[in-house]
Amino acid sequence: MHRQSHIHKTAFTLLEMIVVIIVIGIMASMVVPRLSGNQDREFNLTVDRVGDVVLMFAHRVSTSNQPSAIRYDPQSRQIELLVKINDEDELYWDIDPLATPITLPSWFESDALAIFVDGELMDTMQWPLTTSPGETRPLIEVSLYWEDRSALISLQSHAMGPNIWLDGYDSELLMPIDLDEEGRGREEW
Repeated sequence: MHRQSHIHKTAFTLLEMIVVIIVIGIMASMVVPRLSGNQDREFNLTVDRVGDVVLMFAHRVSTSNQPSAIRYDPQSRQIELLVKINDEDELYWDIDPLATPITLPSWFESDALAIFVDGELMDTMQWPLTTSPGETRPLIEVSLYWEDRSALISLQSHAMGPNIWLDGYDSELLMPIDLDEEGRGREEW
C-alpha cells in the first residue's frame, strides 16, 4: 500500500502579490486626497453655517416682533443668534432656541472671524449686534480667514439673505443705487 502525503505549502504567487499591491495603490489614491482636503471642506462648511446664522438673523429681523442679535465669542469660538427675552422682572438676551450656536473649528485662530457694521469693526461680546423690528438694518459683513482662504458674508440693509464671497468668487454683491442721482430716473425698466 502506497501512502501519498498531501503536504501543501500555502504561499502567494507573484501575480497575486502584484494584484494586491495595485488594489492597495488604487484605494490609497482615493483616500489621500480626501484626508488632505479635510480642512478646506470644513472651512467651506463653517462659512455656510455662519451664512445660515446671518440668514436667520435677517429672517428674524424682518418677520419677528422680538429684537434679534448676533454675538461672536472669541474665547469659546462661537457665533450665536440671540433673542430678547421679556421675563416678568427683567429683559435679557438668550440664545435663539431654533438656531444652535456655531462653534468654529479648533484650528481657527481666535481672531479668524470679524463682524463689521457699516464698514466698522464691531466687538459683539460687549454689545451684541442688534436690530429691532421696524428699524432699518445696517450693512452687516462677517469675514472669516484661515491661512490663504477667506470668505465674506455680506447682508445688505435691503436684502432678505446674505451674499457669500468665498476666496473672492461668487455672485456679485448687489448695491442699491439712486437712479435720480445717476440721471437715470426716467429710464424705462
